[in-house]
Amino acid sequence: MANPLHILMVIPALPVGGAEWAFVRLANALATDHRVTAYVPYRCDSSPGVINSLKNVAVRSLPLPHSLLHSLLYKLTLLLNRVAPSYDLEQQIHSWVLRSMHRIGQFDVINPHLRSAAVMVCKAFEDPTVPIVEHDHGDYALFRSEGNHPEGLSLLMKRIDAVVCPSRHNSKLLSTFPWHLDFQCTIIPNSMPAAIMAAPRTDPTFTFGMVARGMKEKGWAEAIAAFRLARHQTPKPMRLVLVGGGDHLKHLKQTVAGDEPVVFTGCLENPAVQISGFDVGLLPSYFAAESLPCAIIEYLTLGKPVIATVVGGIPDMLESPEGPCGILVPLEPATGRADVMALAQAMTLLAQDDTLRQTMAVCASKASLCYDAFTCARACADFFRRTQARLQLAAAPANRLADTLNVI
Repeated sequence: MANPLHILMVIPALPVGGAEWAFVRLANALATDHRVTAYVPYRCDSSPGVINSLKNVAVRSLPLPHSLLHSLLYKLTLLLNRVAPSYDLEQQIHSWVLRSMHRIGQFDVINPHLRSAAVMVCKAFEDPTVPIVEHDHGDYALFRSEGNHPEGLSLLMKRIDAVVCPSRHNSKLLSTFPWHLDFQCTIIPNSMPAAIMAAPRTDPTFTFGMVARGMKEKGWAEAIAAFRLARHQTPKPMRLVLVGGGDHLKHLKQTVAGDEPVVFTGCLENPAVQISGFDVGLLPSYFAAESLPCAIIEYLTLGKPVIATVVGGIPDMLESPEGPCGILVPLEPATGRADVMALAQAMTLLAQDDTLRQTMAVCASKASLCYDAFTCARACADFFRRTQARLQLAAAPANRLADTLNVI
């Protein structure tokens, strides 16, 4: 085995979310063979359950014990920016911390996750002193939706050495950006939890379930509307379990009648227990930055057929060598949201056709094998090494020229 790498992984904070769990799973898997340090500056904005899930990873954060202090720092940065527009206090702090960490630790590669982390790292290391390999979680889809010149884009195009994409969809989108000539991209999926365990089922009622962030673009309202239609088309008792939190779900809960079998669990750091009780997993998302949803990875890992929309990398996720492990539903052309009628028809079909559902369940379990955490981590480490070697090779002629000039 090659010498272990020293990897600095960077993400602003670790609340409950798909990108955040993907970060934790990758860090833990990499840490089995490599030295991993995580810069999570705003630990105060993180979920204790998520950040404490980092094992054998050295976590570094700013000394901000409460999120109010982060808010004060942000406001102070804005205030100073009015006086000196080119001065960014927060970035200055991050740059000093990151450069100090690199001087002490001599990282082989820096691996930022999410846009703000990528911009933060690129500003701290504008000179190519260390390879920067970003993980895309749909940020470039958001860049595209913001127009031609979103903030930070030109810096990333010049400084990012390589990007790990979770799906072919992300990779295809990245190819449309004006990267520098030495830029490289690879496709490595996000991974499933290292030890996700099914829980005993406690309710025999046929259950559709959905796990996601509590934003409307994930399709919560469409899931409820489709469930209401499917209930009237299926004689068997059914229920809908919604796992997520936030103001949008609080509002939706107020629209559900007390006698409707719709369960709101709130946000759960480990939704595997709830997913174990699902018969079918739902994700009728129309989120522009959808990539490779962690919720679907968990559905597949627990052998649950999936009904989801044709967005991001989801179509590839619902295929296996043995056949489909779910049903794809379109977006409505007029609204760009999940087609509720098509969603209800798919729900009705899987509720009524036991054979089809069981066949898809078997395919789901097999499709989940490509998300093995250690396989994905080894692929990432190999890509980090190739990027490092490529940059060292490119720098060699310049170093030889400098040595020659020094001799002269």
